[in-house]
Amino acid sequence: MKIEVSCKNGSSKKAKGDLLEGLAKKLLLAQNYDVIEEIRTVGAELDLLCKHKVNGKEIYVECKAQKDPVSAPVLRQLWGTVDFEDYSEGWLITTSELTKDAKGFVESWKTKPKEKSSRLSFYTPELIIDSLKSASIIRTPPTDSAKKFAGSSDALGDWTLLLSEFGVYWCVYTLKGGAPFGVLVYSASTGEHIKDKETINNLSLLDSTLADYDLEIGIKSEQSISTNLSKKLPPVVEVQIGESWDDYRPARPKDFVGRDVTQKDILNFLSSAKTNSGTRIFAITGNSGLGKSSLIAKLRDRARNKHYRKKYFVYAVDIRGAREPSYIPASLIEALREAQKNGFGNTSDLSLTDPSSPLNSESISAYLDSLREKEQVVCLIFDQFEELYSKPELFGIFKAAKDLMLDVASSKSNIVLGFAWKTDSTTQQDHPAYHLWHELSDHRKEFRLGVFESGEISNSLTKFEKEIDQKISAEIRHQISQVSQGFPWLLKKLCINLYEGIVKGENTDSLFVDLDIKRLFEADLDVLTQQELVCLRLIAQKAPADWSEIIETSGTTVLNSLVHKRLVIKSGDRLNVYWDIFKDYLLSGNVPVVPYNYIPSSDVSSLLNICTKLLIDKYVTSGEIGQKTALNEKTIWNIGADLVMLGLAERDGTSFKVSSKLGNNDEETILKSLRNVMSKHALKILLFKNHAGKTINHDTILENLKQCTPKAKFGDKTWNTYCNRLTNYLIYTGFLLQAGRNIVVQDTGTVILDREGLARRGKQRGMVFSISVSPFSVLMEMENISSSGAKIEDVQRNALSVLKRFELVTVNQGLVTLNMDSIEKSGGNKEAIWAAAKNESSFLSCIDLMTESPDLDTREIAEKISDEFELNWSKGSKVRNGGILKQWSSWVKEGIELTIVPTPPGRPNKSLQQDI
Repeated sequence: MKIEVSCKNGSSKKAKGDLLEGLAKKLLLAQNYDVIEEIRTVGAELDLLCKHKVNGKEIYVECKAQKDPVSAPVLRQLWGTVDFEDYSEGWLITTSELTKDAKGFVESWKTKPKEKSSRLSFYTPELIIDSLKSASIIRTPPTDSAKKFAGSSDALGDWTLLLSEFGVYWCVYTLKGGAPFGVLVYSASTGEHIKDKETINNLSLLDSTLADYDLEIGIKSEQSISTNLSKKLPPVVEVQIGESWDDYRPARPKDFVGRDVTQKDILNFLSSAKTNSGTRIFAITGNSGLGKSSLIAKLRDRARNKHYRKKYFVYAVDIRGAREPSYIPASLIEALREAQKNGFGNTSDLSLTDPSSPLNSESISAYLDSLREKEQVVCLIFDQFEELYSKPELFGIFKAAKDLMLDVASSKSNIVLGFAWKTDSTTQQDHPAYHLWHELSDHRKEFRLGVFESGEISNSLTKFEKEIDQKISAEIRHQISQVSQGFPWLLKKLCINLYEGIVKGENTDSLFVDLDIKRLFEADLDVLTQQELVCLRLIAQKAPADWSEIIETSGTTVLNSLVHKRLVIKSGDRLNVYWDIFKDYLLSGNVPVVPYNYIPSSDVSSLLNICTKLLIDKYVTSGEIGQKTALNEKTIWNIGADLVMLGLAERDGTSFKVSSKLGNNDEETILKSLRNVMSKHALKILLFKNHAGKTINHDTILENLKQCTPKAKFGDKTWNTYCNRLTNYLIYTGFLLQAGRNIVVQDTGTVILDREGLARRGKQRGMVFSISVSPFSVLMEMENISSSGAKIEDVQRNALSVLKRFELVTVNQGLVTLNMDSIEKSGGNKEAIWAAAKNESSFLSCIDLMTESPDLDTREIAEKISDEFELNWSKGSKVRNGGILKQWSSWVKEGIELTIVPTPPGRPNKSLQQDI
């Protein structure tokens, strides 16, 4: 029998302490003691000093209301207190059992001389209940009444003495198919069956395992009881697998590729459960789409082969099928019964009589002993576990899973419990289960999945070729390998996309593997009717959705169509979208950013040169391109391969044409499409993560590039070549700005079309800013440039130099046009000028000087800048440039301090000296 001390959800720790004190006082009163002092109260722990009413003997009492068993160190500490303070006796009153080592301490203590052993008393639940019964404070559990109500003793589980603010009650679990389903409630003092609705409602508000089950079962009709206590368990949904290689459900074991080391480690972990005293809990974790469910299905299948089928039994459960806490004990019962059918352990009837300590149930404890005797291991795995700590209404199911985990962890028996969950879940971190689950990390061993290795990608593609009975070109294999970046879900999606193209009769050499994940998902939606799309979004919103509710809302035909198209997966009577990644896209419109690691073999100028020679509606042979460019065919093939990989061209054998998604082949269109690709490049993402807004050098970019490709092994010369090439790609696409030998990590918001001016402006940016024009004058000239542009002779020369330096205008054939993408990204003309000025290294140096020495005049500032940048300015240059530097730097500094862009200093038609 058990004792549980429970308060309402949200109650303070003191409330539970007060209930514990009430229990302790009743027990002490039965032994003729009064509490004379509360020494310490911490939550559900209480230390009391008590005195016997007759002989005056003082005893020290330590009370603990907890679920976890009390360990030996607690008992040793109790003796230490009693001995040090010279109390007559010390008592432990605990509502939980003792651990194995604590029981050993008690047995050892009993062997000591009587004058010592009699000074400690240990009141575990059974002794507490016996004492309370002896004092007529409570009655014996009304077993006969409960048996009569439930129909038989087989329909009853374990009894619990419940102490609550609403009273003291005897509660017993009713069983359904051998697992807890409901709870019958009786008065502990009278034995009366509690049937009034108000009391039952009050008890349902308690933070208790009992409250997670049907407390109203005792107030329903006899016919309802008979139905509810049928022999059927709540339906448990096993982890499904796909029917074919292109099914979006977890991979069939025969299609599964890779994870060899992880498989071996988990199987070794199962083996260790037979002899090792360590944990029996493990977790498979990783981001969405890395194949956790497929790995579980593979482990289940391997456990059935001739090498393991007598050693390990793996039962994999989809937690998304859970509706109520009884799903967890039902899963355990189903796992053990299926194991019995497969020759594991004994064949006795199994029933789980207490969900808070499931392995302590008599029949299950005996079954686990038989597993140990036969040196067999049963493994139960819960997949999609993040569902339980992402939805508040599932918290009761989570608590049941937590109780099972703690029970398995402490039992050290031949049962292993596994969990799988995604680590990129959008779980609210204030959800109570989130913190509780991660606090339990010490109880489990974690196996974390990463992206596929190159060998795993290659093996997957080889399996794909066997499935479609067709070889794919080396270039397509390379393209899929690069685009997928080792993400199993994306690799599968790309292969399915390629296969659909083949089915349509397209030549594999001409097929384009789309890098844009959003377009891949949009293609799934394009084939749906409006009713199907509404239904799909509804399932995504409610996932896991109730099958009957969706049928009622959308109809059987629509739902069956979505299941047939494999966009919806049925788990028992629950519905889910085929992938969490796709579900997130349906709800938010967002897709995951897959970092792109591709390193082109050609420079960006060559890429533009060839792409502009291609046609939009017709393939051009490499020979024809060679005649236009004076390049040999092998070079054109290499550049063409880059164009295809970057989504700029399509290929048919050795012929190429502009990608159909571009629609044009002018440089601006090509670069904007390239910008979209480079925005996902791993190097770009890492540079902006680590160095946004900063000025860096080649070595820093190289270091970041090596971090992006940690397994790549190149020589120093090759690394430098790749670094320079990718830097140019990011400069052309507007993600980096060249500042002489340095680079500014700043997104200009648009591409750089002035190819010839790149090198020239790069050299200019390497010099200290020394253009004699005020920020106000630059802004005025910028405002005078209309949306259609302005003639170059109509724009003041110095202001134009600044605007070109800041990449805010483009000059082409004598026409100056504003780079609106860059301007709009900053929030306006003034903001764009200030944002660009903020990245000038000479301005930043001036700000440091002015901060350290506010009284420096313009000449002194110029001298220090001249020395720092080794400029050797003349006296006249120092006077002129010092004023310019101070004016611009002061404006930048003011904006940084105010966190808004201030009015630009300077007035037109006035001398610089007057401006400052």
